[in-house]
Amino acid sequence: MNAKKWVSTLLTACMVMLLLAACGKGNNEGAASSSSASASPSASASESASASPSAAPADLSGKLTVWTYFDQVKILADNFMKVHPNVKVDVQIFPGDQYQTKLMSALQSGKNTPDIMDLDHGYIGKFLESPFLADLSAMGGEDLVKSYVPYVTAYGRSADGKLRAISDNSSPGGFWYVRETAKKYLGTDDPDQISAMVDSWDKVIELGKKVAKDSGGKVHLIQGASGLFDIEAFNTESWVKDGKLNIDPKWKDTYATQLKIRSEGVDAKLGFMSSGWGSALNDGSVVLTSMPSWATFMIGNKDGAAKGKFGIAKTPEGWYNGGRWEAIYDKSPNKELAYEFLKYVASPEWQTINLQQTGNMPSNAAVFDQLQDSFKGDLYGDQLILKGFAEQMKSMPARQPNKYDDDILGKWVKVASQGIDNNTPYDDVVAAFKKEVKNTYPEIQVD
Repeated sequence: MNAKKWVSTLLTACMVMLLLAACGKGNNEGAASSSSASASPSASASESASASPSAAPADLSGKLTVWTYFDQVKILADNFMKVHPNVKVDVQIFPGDQYQTKLMSALQSGKNTPDIMDLDHGYIGKFLESPFLADLSAMGGEDLVKSYVPYVTAYGRSADGKLRAISDNSSPGGFWYVRETAKKYLGTDDPDQISAMVDSWDKVIELGKKVAKDSGGKVHLIQGASGLFDIEAFNTESWVKDGKLNIDPKWKDTYATQLKIRSEGVDAKLGFMSSGWGSALNDGSVVLTSMPSWATFMIGNKDGAAKGKFGIAKTPEGWYNGGRWEAIYDKSPNKELAYEFLKYVASPEWQTINLQQTGNMPSNAAVFDQLQDSFKGDLYGDQLILKGFAEQMKSMPARQPNKYDDDILGKWVKVASQGIDNNTPYDDVVAAFKKEVKNTYPEIQVD
């Protein structure tokens, strides 16, 4: 271990120790027991015995297989193995477009199954009601999420209220901006001042008209009217209620706002994470880009070129997008050891390391509380980005997923986007949307 790495490791260890001490035993029993590796692999086979605080980290041994589509899970596994040196974690990564099908096939056949599986926000609802996921509530999992951001916990629960999966991250979204561009067109790069300038869609439209005028139409305030789909996705009711298609009335107002944004020249008409979207994010030809916290891979930062370049302001409504949850295969022969892995996933110890090494926002609210006045990322200069995201994440609706919502949202985005492009009346958009839903899901009642 070289000196630089040793110093980094020492600082991380000190920070984690301070954090755990500050969190207090009463508020973070699951996290505290994780750092002390509570369960013995030779303990009783009963599920509740897995949370026993009797074993030291070195007493745990065995091998776990983790299936994922996300390469940073290797970082998680490496850090878990540092704490538990006698446990081998085999992380198997599959391409994102193949992963869901491969996982379901393995679970249904019962052959070559993982001990732990990753489930994406977009399709977790299809797995939560299956017989394949272990009941984490029965294994003591409620203690692990006592300090969690409510929406993250809710998204890992099945319809019967039992915890089936947990996540080590939340995915807050905001308006990202190049500081230099913001100073030129908004007169400031202060995130609080900019947040106040765009705290309603009416303000966004008026400011967007000014930016378009001042720039001679070359610069737009926001990247696309489609950004409102992401922001409203979880600020609206579920698309299916009691077996019936449910279109939240709020979507009508949102669509009207989207039409106005387009007609007034406020947006650059760029699709989410399109190549043009990425270029505008980096070169400042769009002033404010709505983006979740995990999408920093879209920022060009070769040789530190983006260091201190960006700020993040609040959008008119708080939102999140995406996320990854982890679950235990119910028939795994290694369920108790797998539970120890999830205890580490939920711990402030790991989520602090994860924040520092990858920039992923924590799901444990205690980590937000402890680091919001000190954490700074390389991209954001002196901005305390956790402070901006903390209350936003804590206040998001705790909504449980279902197998329909994400797919039906995708259909709404498709049909309504075409409507925005063609200035189509709302009623016509709704009629086309209902037809698509009815054709795809005949079991859903569409009035």
